Amino acid sequence: MLAYFVLCRTLRHTPQFRGNVAGVLVVIVDKDWMGRFQRAGELLLSGQRQAFFNAQTSRHQVVSIETGAKKRVDLDVLRALAQTIVVADSFDALPEKVRMAADAILYIENPTVRHVQAVRKLTGRSSVDGEVARKLVSEDWAVIDALLCRQSLDFLVTGTAKPSKDSAHIGPRLSELPGFASVHSWASELVTDFAAWKAGQLEWSNVDRGALLVGPPGVGKTMCAGALAAELGLPLVATSAGQWQSAGGGYLGDMLRSMRSSFEAAAASKSGAVLFIDELDSIGNRGHQSHHAYYETQVVNTFLELTSKETPGVVLLGATNRPDDIEPAILRSGRFERKISLDLPTRQERADILSYHLGGFQPGRLRRWTDQLVDFSPSDLERIGRAIKRSARAVGREIEDADVENGMPPKVTVSGEVLRRIAIHECGHALVALSCDFIDGVTVEIFDVIFEGRAVQLGGQVWYEEKDRILPTEDILRAQIRISLAGLAAEQVEFGSKSTGAGGHLGSDLDTATGIAKLMVASWGMGRVPRFYAEGQSVDQFFRVPGAVASEVDGILLEEWEKVKALLLEKRGALLRLTSDLLDRRRIRLDGGYVAT
Repeated sequence: MLAYFVLCRTLRHTPQFRGNVAGVLVVIVDKDWMGRFQRAGELLLSGQRQAFFNAQTSRHQVVSIETGAKKRVDLDVLRALAQTIVVADSFDALPEKVRMAADAILYIENPTVRHVQAVRKLTGRSSVDGEVARKLVSEDWAVIDALLCRQSLDFLVTGTAKPSKDSAHIGPRLSELPGFASVHSWASELVTDFAAWKAGQLEWSNVDRGALLVGPPGVGKTMCAGALAAELGLPLVATSAGQWQSAGGGYLGDMLRSMRSSFEAAAASKSGAVLFIDELDSIGNRGHQSHHAYYETQVVNTFLELTSKETPGVVLLGATNRPDDIEPAILRSGRFERKISLDLPTRQERADILSYHLGGFQPGRLRRWTDQLVDFSPSDLERIGRAIKRSARAVGREIEDADVENGMPPKVTVSGEVLRRIAIHECGHALVALSCDFIDGVTVEIFDVIFEGRAVQLGGQVWYEEKDRILPTEDILRAQIRISLAGLAAEQVEFGSKSTGAGGHLGSDLDTATGIAKLMVASWGMGRVPRFYAEGQSVDQFFRVPGAVASEVDGILLEEWEKVKALLLEKRGALLRLTSDLLDRRRIRLDGGYVAT
């Protein structure tokens, strides 16, 4: 039944499946599952349950072709109105005749969470939650085969994909992966110290064994954890605050038991382990004033107790995209004491990452595509790599430039009118930034394509080269507000109207400007009355701004809005020259001298 579900999902977009059209469909499956997919194909073509035991071959046929098999394949592709499904374990096993006759050659993908839940229900096994099912379907077919109908899959909740506790994590090592430059220094030190500890040359208390990975979704925090475990030769115990919270009935006792079991699983490994905890910000914060204060306090206290124990050989690695929400005690020395930022990959890193997923296709050949993939995460690039390889597999050859083009996300060319507005917007940021004495230079770039299906896309970007500032002053903070508002102001000055490009999401220009103004008034005493309302880390998008604070925030934003418009009107000639230059070259770097000319 699982093979039947997956086969239907794979073939559902073909004319043969949708409209009962004659033709030959080839599906490439795991070798050990060929018999199951053959029976699934017979059921699909006949529509009868007995097809599992007596294949219906009058008009339709299902043929298996196995690599190295000596049995001659009887495949008549000329029968009128016939539908044929060919099940093979590799593309190379297909005779040339079958490759030419095939209307489609499709690779079977792993089952979905719904497939797993349906099969377990049909076989009378206990139901599993979505997280456990997702872990199962991410495995290869041999593991799915072994675990699909296992009575209990509770061990998956602790984060180990297989029951063995002492087997080292299998996968690429951190030193083999492109990107992750910010992690390499700490990881290199850890590998050296860990080896010294195992050799009895260093006390465990002298090993920096805890770090927090900070970065937006998709930058590879989980992959980094697995690669670090492989570098150390240790098993990976991967879990999350969400897994703990969903354990059992979700009650406090259930969560605490699940939390303890993860630490026990890591400590049980004789060789040591990497304990990776995702969503660390979801554990709770004893400083929160809410109806759940008792629950959060108990969870945090237990977590602090577990992380304060010295467990030789266990490396703690946390991940979050909201570090300010984490209980401060969790980040103190001896716990997650090192904070490492994982950013979106640079231009060269994007090419290197995609090259890695393509098995060594030269990064230099990829740059004309990857340079356009601005703000694409390592996860996005891995998905694109799969699409490129699928394109090459479909025609049975090594990856070529045409496959790279086919694997790129669908894109739309930006019109000249829109591109000019984007250029004006970005040049506004650049000119205002260069008027500030704490900015040494800027790099401006615009993009003439956008990709379909991405919620937030940048039409352009500005990178600022800032001087070191130990203690920002009110003047600097107000200048930062002007820089953030400058793109929108440039549009207003040049076109007499604004677009949506400055807002609409966290991290936007308007979010940045408003956030600075709120901190100035609510936490840093820079309002009309030098008063403290809240800690800086609490003044986020969820902070309820008192009426008096809101009024002063509005006043600061309006004051700097008028200043930045006046500045851009004064420098309109420079703005237009820079815009023209940017439209011609798409990417330029400037220093302070540009504004003066």
